Amino acid sequence: MDILDCARQDDLTAQKVEVGIIFQEMLDTATAAAYLAKNKVPIATALRVLTGSRRKKSGGGNG
Repeated sequence: MDILDCARQDDLTAQKVEVGIIFQEMLDTATAAAYLAKNKVPIATALRVLTGSRRKKSGGGNG
């Protein structure tokens, strides 16, 4: 059953995404992207995470 087709596919993928976020914060986006690709995280998920669509970073000018 693929009920959550567009969500993180499973706990292992969720863990890989979290590691990718840490790599991006500590190293750079290219390293994080390479890690996610090597670990077969779906490209749509990787793009959403690495472009910041997943969560808001501090700042932004409003408020």
